[in-house]
Amino acid sequence: MRIGSGSVENSCSTPGAPDRNPIVPDATPVETGEIEIAGRRYITPRRLARLLGVTERTLARWDARRIGPPRITIGKTVLFDVAKLPDWLAAREAAPIRNARH
Repeated sequence: MRIGSGSVENSCSTPGAPDRNPIVPDATPVETGEIEIAGRRYITPRRLARLLGVTERTLARWDARRIGPPRITIGKTVLFDVAKLPDWLAAREAAPIRNARH
């Protein structure tokens, strides 16, 4: 589902397919774990946890310690901007440990 520029359009539709209700998407963000708003992609904590190989609880702990990826909260809905994840991951990169003894 895309929202932005004053219009709502269904990003799941296939060219040439019959028009569907543009306000009701084929798959909800809860089902796919992704949503697009004003050309930006966002994912849910469940989807991000699966991508990172951690639990949703781990994401919540990281957020509490302020070491997790940047998030957006709208009411009780939590979303992560996909475009910001590479920078967050790069900031967490650790230098290789070199053995002082050769």
